[in-house]
Amino acid sequence: MITTICMNPCFDKTVEVPSLEVGQVNRIRDARVDMGGKGINVAVVADRLGLEVQCLGIMGRDGAAELSDLMDKENLKHDFLEIPGHVRTNTKIVSKSGQGVTELNEPGPRVNKEILDSFFALAKEKTAESDMVVLTGSLPPGCPEGTYRDLLKILEGKKCILDTEGKELELAAKGAKPFLIKPNLREMEATLGIELRTMRTIRDAALLFVRLGVEHAVVSMGEMGAMYVSADKTLFAPALRVEIKSTVGAGDAMIGGMLLGYAKEKDMARAFRYGIAAGAASVMTEGTQLIVRSDFEKLLEMVKIQEV
Repeated sequence: MITTICMNPCFDKTVEVPSLEVGQVNRIRDARVDMGGKGINVAVVADRLGLEVQCLGIMGRDGAAELSDLMDKENLKHDFLEIPGHVRTNTKIVSKSGQGVTELNEPGPRVNKEILDSFFALAKEKTAESDMVVLTGSLPPGCPEGTYRDLLKILEGKKCILDTEGKELELAAKGAKPFLIKPNLREMEATLGIELRTMRTIRDAALLFVRLGVEHAVVSMGEMGAMYVSADKTLFAPALRVEIKSTVGAGDAMIGGMLLGYAKEKDMARAFRYGIAAGAASVMTEGTQLIVRSDFEKLLEMVKIQEV
């Protein structure tokens, strides 16, 4: 069993406009609403790839029934602590004129110590049979600094994958030593406060976390590809050339792919290839639809890995 944790889920609303005109009336050409939150995304990808997975989290009571219904339709096992407030809505504005995606993300309902203590107890109980746990996504308002570190300590003994940035990543790496971290390049730069413009500097940045006790680090770099780093190995995979429809959720799909790879190969370096294929398959789907398994299987054969 794999468990993903999503402490700040959302509805992902994707709207398409011919061209985004700031300060003007914009006519929406198409729109869709999907369930969202990085932990939910990872769970959906893992489930579609054939893994046994559940998702745990916290969500506002207002909108909880609708979000739960979407997870049920996906046949996704889930257990969320409901609290006062609204499930947030994150809006992605896709401009067809080539301006990219503009995101408007709501903060989510506020938590307090009592809520966090209740969720930590739920997480410890529900992960008893889990081999791996994925902690990813933004934290809701009210979470103290070091929340992910503290949650990782509660889950001691599990192979934990952490996808976050900034102080949360730094404190978790130092204080809880996760099995794998997966920042993207922007997140790694923001965490360290430096620009990373060469393969060597990106590798050295990842090694900083490995030296703190992280076993494996994967840095996704968009069109530049991705890099895997451990204490004794550095691998690079160039990005696959596919038709890009939406990059939303690509990092989450990458984690889902690596979960499948690790389940099959029992080796995270070999699992890296599966992550590359899953991330590429994800960008081939519209909005936040995440992944089609047949796309993933075709792309897996195309992944090229080279040792650096």
